[in-house]
This record gives sequence, structure tokens and C-alpha cells, in this order.
Amino acid sequence: MRNGNIIIASSGTGGHIYPGIALAEEFKSKGYNPVFFISNNAASIKILKNSGFEYIEFNVSGMPRKISFLFITFLVKMKFSFFKALRKIVKLNPLAVVGTGGYIAVPVLFAAKILHKKTFIHEQNAVPGKANILLNKIVDKTFINFQSSEKYFKKNTILSDYPVRKNILSVSKEKILRELKFESGIFTFLVFGGSLGAVKLNEVACETLLKLSFKNRIRVLHITGFGNYIKIQEKVGDNPDYRVFEYMYNIGAAYAASDVVICRSGAGSVFELRALDKPAILVPYPYATDNHQYWNAKEIEKKGKVIIIEEKNLTKENLSNAVYALKENIKINTAENIIKFTRKLIFEEMIKCIKF
Repeated sequence: MRNGNIIIASSGTGGHIYPGIALAEEFKSKGYNPVFFISNNAASIKILKNSGFEYIEFNVSGMPRKISFLFITFLVKMKFSFFKALRKIVKLNPLAVVGTGGYIAVPVLFAAKILHKKTFIHEQNAVPGKANILLNKIVDKTFINFQSSEKYFKKNTILSDYPVRKNILSVSKEKILRELKFESGIFTFLVFGGSLGAVKLNEVACETLLKLSFKNRIRVLHITGFGNYIKIQEKVGDNPDYRVFEYMYNIGAAYAASDVVICRSGAGSVFELRALDKPAILVPYPYATDNHQYWNAKEIEKKGKVIIIEEKNLTKENLSNAVYALKENIKINTAENIIKFTRKLIFEEMIKCIKF
């Protein structure tokens, strides 16, 4: 098996990086050596450093929506990234190159194709991004998680599971409650808006749950994201039932401790919630390309289990109504986190393609 290297190209924030990490964990467990090609933004670097996997940084940014000087800068960065990718791929001589999202995948996968490497992309969202629609034309296989996204691609799609990280699926609720010094039997909400946070979601959720806690004993774990922590912590003060975190790398612990989740609807969050069968109030990011977070949320919407509130309609009253609707119909969860895969395991399918 030559050197066993597999390159995973991923950029942006956790939504693209974390499925890549889940794949990397599986590849490593099978004896392969995953190496990440990432954009050099702070969020990507921080997540990869914490993961322990090898990574190489590229100076790539998102594509501007309008023709401007920034667009020219974007093209120059893509050109330099393409030639850097060529050099690194020749040096690493990988068995395959996998793109899990973000514009870093474009120069990397084009370079891999020129060098006759096996190439795959993984599209997590119900509505795919422009980069993956383009790359589908050149890669060997495109892995999708939603059946509805198949219509956007021209060829070679495989419907597979979303690679949920193992540390999310095997967390003991009682152990986490002991570590957090929380007593058991209290209804708990988890709030998060992604690695960069979500200002309106953070503020409305905080004000709503603080008010609710005065009427009923509830507990809140609130992950604010970078940049929102100080403001939310000031609102909460020294309330012992309301814990505020800037970021949690072990999101599985937060899921395990919670009974209801209030969050965005990126593909990672959607599939994690579905895997854990966790009740949720989803507030899709309104500026996501082609409104894909809304369509992600619609894919898992279940009566009495998932409630969608678009951000334009997010008020303390609407959120409070949704909170009461879920809280009244759901018992406190004492079960362990268990996932049941019903479709092809993405890493196994990729390994089959690599060996073919």
C-alpha cells in the first residue's frame, strides 16, 4: 500500500473541517495516513491543531460575489494554491485526494486530477456549493448525504452516511454531569451558533432562557462562539444554572448533557442531531449560499421533534413558544448516545474506490 497517504482538502469553519476529521479518524484506524490541506484562517488552524492531524496551510479565501479588486486577489490566490498543491501532492504521492468543502478543494483537486490521483468530494448540504458543483465534473466520485442534492450533480454520485465523529456518539450523560458539577434530573438546553457564533441567535436565546429560568428550574449550556462570549457572560452574571463557553471542542459532551438543542442548521449539526435523535430548535443562517441551511433543516423536520424558526422571525416570544412546545412534550433524556447507520458508510465506500 505505498505510503498510505490520503489528502483531505477542507477550508472555512467547522462545517467543512469536522466531517474531514471524522473521515481522517476512520482512515487512520485502517492504517492510512491522513494529511489535511486547509486554508490559513484562524478557525481552520485552531480546529486542526486541536485534532492532532498533520496539516498544510494554503492562502485561500472565499470567492467574492461581485467583480472587484478582491475577485482578482481571489484568482491570484487560487493560482498560487494550485501550484503549491501540485508540489505537495507530488511529494506526498497520496492514494487519494478528498475534498470536504470550501474553495481550497478547487485548486487541490484540479492539481490531483492532473497528476492522475483518485479524487472524491463530499457534499454535506441539501443544496451544494458552487465549488462542489464544478468539481463534480472532474472527480471520480461525489458522496452526498441528502438524496435531494443528487439533482445538482452530473455524474458519479453515491448516497452515503454523514461521517459523525465518534466522540459525539459514546458519551456518558451521568459522567458529563458529574464533571460539570450539575445535579441530574434538571431539564437542560444547549445553545450554539457555530464556531464563529451568531449574534442574534446568542442574544435572543440568552434573554429567552434567562427569563424562562426565573419561572421554572432549567439549566443552560451556551456556547457563544468566538467574539460573543463576553457580552453573553455579562448578561448571565453568576447564575449557577447558566454556563457560558466560548467554544467546546468536545461537542459530544454538550449534546450528552442536554435535552433540547437550539442551534444553526449546518449539515454537521443536522446529522449529529439526527444521529442522536435529539430534539431541536433550528435557526438557519440566513446568508448561507442558496439558503442551504434552511433546506438542511427541512430535511430532518419532524412534527414535535424539530422546530424551524427563520432568523427574520426569531423573537423572544417565538423562541419561548418553541421552547415550551418541546419542553412539554419531551421527557428528560437519560439514555446514552447511539447512532444507527442505515446507508453506506462513506469511509468504507471511499476505501473500496481507492483499492479498485
